[in-house]
Amino acid sequence: MAALRLAVALGDSEREQRLLPILSTRDDVRVVERCLSADQLLEAVVAGRVDVALVAADLHRLGSGPLADLTASRLPMVLLVSDPRDTRWQAQPGVLLPLDAEPELVDRGIVAALRGDRLTTSNRVEIPISSPAVEEPPELRTESHPGPPSVIAIGSGPGSPGRSTTAVNLAAALGAVQPTILVDVDLAAPSIAAMLDADPTRNLYMVAHAEPEAPWEWDRAVESEVQPIDHGRSPYGYVLCGVPKPDMRGRLTARFLERLLIALQRRYRYVVLDTGAEWLGSEGAVHRAAIGLSQQILLVCSADLVGMVRARTSLALLESHLHVSPSRVALVVNRHDARFHHGRTEIEWALKASTACLIPYDHLGVERALATQRPAVLLKRGAAGRALLDLAERLHGGKLVLPPEPSAARGRAGLRLPSVPWPKRAGRQSPTRESAA
Repeated sequence: MAALRLAVALGDSEREQRLLPILSTRDDVRVVERCLSADQLLEAVVAGRVDVALVAADLHRLGSGPLADLTASRLPMVLLVSDPRDTRWQAQPGVLLPLDAEPELVDRGIVAALRGDRLTTSNRVEIPISSPAVEEPPELRTESHPGPPSVIAIGSGPGSPGRSTTAVNLAAALGAVQPTILVDVDLAAPSIAAMLDADPTRNLYMVAHAEPEAPWEWDRAVESEVQPIDHGRSPYGYVLCGVPKPDMRGRLTARFLERLLIALQRRYRYVVLDTGAEWLGSEGAVHRAAIGLSQQILLVCSADLVGMVRARTSLALLESHLHVSPSRVALVVNRHDARFHHGRTEIEWALKASTACLIPYDHLGVERALATQRPAVLLKRGAAGRALLDLAERLHGGKLVLPPEPSAARGRAGLRLPSVPWPKRAGRQSPTRESAA
């Protein structure tokens, strides 16, 4: 049996001298490439000259793009990083080891990579330093979605109950601690770009227009169109805007969305989909696909009587036409005012559905977020922002600690109307009590 070909791309001579001796003693693995940059490594991978790679994260020119290309090639890989538990590596599949890992540990890591332990963060095998690697039980490897859901659809019935507001805030909160992307798949009324002051020319249509086929083509197309949600307080949160013009909708299909989600799940821990209200007919095909491909569906409704009626209709539609199990659906009741609206228990009894969150009526907080074009969860005050942060924590399964506000004030302040006094007409005086009489 021919020995497997190993590419060593460590970018450091001392590191090579420390690790190469034990690798050269193996009969089943042979070092065929010693790469000094990411470009050399990618060239060897594309040419098919290697079967497995040992790569250091500080390799010359190994940025997010080349690393995504390596991941998309599905080459078994051991990645040496400064801190394997850093959140920036949580979405990186494969075997992660410290930069200063012992040669014996690196050797076992290569064996694990060749065995196929290219796992997600939630079920990655941790290779112990003091004991040999243990084969992961098959029942754990075959679990499709362990832990919190990775694809979350935010839906609603007709009207404006706050679906996009909920999606924006959930993505911003989850993006504070985990790689998260918000995708605006509402083909009828996309609004995420305006809510976040994002560039609408970088959008979902441009990804479809690139016609990606190979995994690395998908990664490159997505990377060129995504934008950050908030650099300071949501460092791992990104947004992919919706189609800016109605005539672009025809390029987006259910099949495209399915392939897009496969590509996104390789890069992000959470994918939040802002779906449209239309679920029936040809216009709702993409929206139906978004609902069907999600592990968790949050149905947003307003707290008034009209909102409750629309929520009941939407719940029935999900079960009868889209064949969605009720266990995948939870209600998010928006703009709830305890003085006028029913409580949680009454709502759940009437709609026969569980409620994930009651977002209090917070006109000032929501309007402040819209005016500054920032998510409400990232602002200091607001009852709605606190409720949405609590919802994100329950989806994540743990507390979310948002980074502090950057010391430098943000230059962007959103749309502000000038404060000008109301002009008075010349020669016109205010009426007196006598003239009014």
